[in-house]
Amino acid sequence: MAQGLAQQLPLRVAGLTSTGVAVYGGGLGHIGFLLGGLGIAGIAAWYLCRPPALPAPPPPAPREPVLPPAPDHAYLDTAAAHDLTSGVAFAAQINALAPRAKLPVLGQADLARLAAVIDARQRKKALFRMAPPIAVIRQPRQGIDITRAGRSWLGGLPQLGGAPWPRGAQDQPLQHLAQIALDDLPAHQLPPALPRQGSLCFFASPMPGGDLAHKVLYIPPKRQMTPDHPAQTAAAPVLARWPVGFHPLPAHDSAAAMALAFADDKGGVPDVDIPWLWDSAQRVVRSLVLAEKDIPRTIAEARTRVADHGDRYAPELDFLIQNEPAFRRYVQAAVHWVAQHAPFTPMAPDDVALLEALFGQISTRPHRQPGFALFYRYSRGQITRLRAARRATLLTLARAEPAIYDLLPAAVKTELDAHHRLPARGQWHQMFGRPADGSDSIGAHEHDHMLLQLQADPLLDWGWGDSGVIRFWISTEDLAARRWDAVAVTLQSP
Repeated sequence: MAQGLAQQLPLRVAGLTSTGVAVYGGGLGHIGFLLGGLGIAGIAAWYLCRPPALPAPPPPAPREPVLPPAPDHAYLDTAAAHDLTSGVAFAAQINALAPRAKLPVLGQADLARLAAVIDARQRKKALFRMAPPIAVIRQPRQGIDITRAGRSWLGGLPQLGGAPWPRGAQDQPLQHLAQIALDDLPAHQLPPALPRQGSLCFFASPMPGGDLAHKVLYIPPKRQMTPDHPAQTAAAPVLARWPVGFHPLPAHDSAAAMALAFADDKGGVPDVDIPWLWDSAQRVVRSLVLAEKDIPRTIAEARTRVADHGDRYAPELDFLIQNEPAFRRYVQAAVHWVAQHAPFTPMAPDDVALLEALFGQISTRPHRQPGFALFYRYSRGQITRLRAARRATLLTLARAEPAIYDLLPAAVKTELDAHHRLPARGQWHQMFGRPADGSDSIGAHEHDHMLLQLQADPLLDWGWGDSGVIRFWISTEDLAARRWDAVAVTLQSP
């Protein structure tokens, strides 16, 4: 019996265990079901009670490019193109036009500032009445001493009547360009506000960067008038003096009037031969002296060429080094030779032949290979042709005091007076009117008076930049108020 119970007991335990597992498992199933139902109900409640969804943000708008600041003239040009001729119209409309012109819009301060500029331009335009042009013509040379004659002249020394000499940067005296006696001018051609007596003196000197320091002085009449010198040895060289006269021109088509009045004038420097004078030989030798002073630089540049380009330039360097002593002796002998003669005395034929042989030693013409050409070829300020030296002598004689001027042959004197009183064919110095070359470079000075225009003038050996034109301008208001400090200057390159 005990054995039977022992055999039945595991079966009962196993049965109970199976029953318990079944009950437990079923209970767990119900609990999981209940929990799952509760979770779904919670999610549903959250979904039904959630706040309404926010609308999706719109896609970002394309960003307008940030335009860089623009210069004033860009806005003023845009205003002119759209006929905005008053400050009020400009301030009201320019910002609407700016995007189309690819300009940033203006703030209130800039709107007001540029509107004032436009109004000032309109006032200037309303006041301006252009005076007819007056050509400024060099007087004939024969019969006068150009170093003293005339009450109006180009170059030379001014008569300042006690006024201080104008100065520019670093307190350097400015170069005197012209003095004009106002009662020499044809009165019917002048702006009403211009004084009818006294003189205007014009000064200018180049500055670093290509600008011109300038000054216009008004010298009242009846002052002690004697030539003034700048009180400083470092002043710019005094330009050649030449007295001038005045030729009135019509307000329109002044070029045709000048072509008729000066039909035979060739301008510039006459292409004529003059006797050989020692001045020409001395100019050649001075150029040789410059080449001698340049020897260290010439050799240094030759070394650089060899370093940069190889042995192709090595023979040049060797020649310069080996022949430096001989070239120095050659230059010193030439200096001694010409120093024995006064510059404006004639050269004998043998001396002319010797000068030609001397120049042949340094000539760099392609068909010649003379001994010292390399020293001269790379020198600064060299005379490349003997004819250039004679031309420089001709210019000196033409501008000199009577005793030196008289060394010119009579035919050359006649040629100068008959055909070379203008700076160049079709070009002339001028007061008032508009530039006869149709220049569009007057810009902001369209309604200003052109007090004086000076061309590059080869006979006077002067010019600005690359043979440019210098012009002095003054507004009608400043002219009426005698504000000579308000004169502006422009430099036009060819």
